[in-house]
Amino acid sequence: MGAVNKVVVKQPYRASLGAASPTQVGRLIPQRGLVMIGGWCLFDHFGPDARPLRIAGHPHTGLQTLTWLFEGELRHRDSLGTDELIHPGEVGLLTAGWGATQTEYSTPGPLHGIQLWAALPADARFTAPHFELFATEPVRMGDHELAVFIGEFGDAESPVEVYSPLCAAEIRFTTDDPLIIDLPKSWEFGVLADTGTVQVNDTKVSAGSLGYVAAGQQKLRLQAHANAGEVVRAVVIGGEPFGEDIVGWWNFVGRSHEEIMAWRANWQAGIGAEAGGDNPNNFPMTRRTDDENEIEAPPMPPVRLRPRR
Repeated sequence: MGAVNKVVVKQPYRASLGAASPTQVGRLIPQRGLVMIGGWCLFDHFGPDARPLRIAGHPHTGLQTLTWLFEGELRHRDSLGTDELIHPGEVGLLTAGWGATQTEYSTPGPLHGIQLWAALPADARFTAPHFELFATEPVRMGDHELAVFIGEFGDAESPVEVYSPLCAAEIRFTTDDPLIIDLPKSWEFGVLADTGTVQVNDTKVSAGSLGYVAAGQQKLRLQAHANAGEVVRAVVIGGEPFGEDIVGWWNFVGRSHEEIMAWRANWQAGIGAEAGGDNPNNFPMTRRTDDENEIEAPPMPPVRLRPRR
């Protein structure tokens, strides 16, 4: 994985979003051999799917959760009082900080997009929760269109606030001309091929797969064989290697097994599912959608949670 000039292709695995929602996602990270890219600690790819996405109230800590859509609409509600529809071309970013809750429900029709989580570094992980909704302004780079929704990439940038060096962008290829991007040499990158095969440097990445590019490269060469009138879409994420061990479980990103256990106990106590916890008000509740009950946390595994490195 550490070879500078090598692109490692990773296949997604199917992950369920819970019994209440029929939607399944292709999970690209974390997986064996690739647990993070920069501060990005989860990367899900979903749709196009005409079945509704329905995720009732659930908690987050220690992370930012980001939604980016190619098609459809998603209604985001959270414990801050936010109630917004997220559309294609808009980035919805919830910074959970010390603790926030949300619900996510799609409107009728196909839904297609990605969700990313970014781990918050030690000096920001207990920041006050907040939400941002930002409409990007795509730019042209040669024959192609680039929409940067996090950080800087190519000729565009986003003002959305993140807490470690990160970027994320959608690229729409309309010809087979290559797109060459200068890179920060210390960063690592992942390229999701969404609607067709994308060549990353000298490696072909098929639709639905991820090409991983280790730190050390100064340029990224991307190419897709788009026929006339056709668009091939890809998503690039990147960041400086995180430099901190994290413990991720369910919807929490912490630093120890005990911290995760305490958050789980507080959530279960807060929704009346189990007795215990030292702070049942740890997670302010989001107003219910369709009066659906909050999602209970799964049981803790029978072994200690190990940090991701």
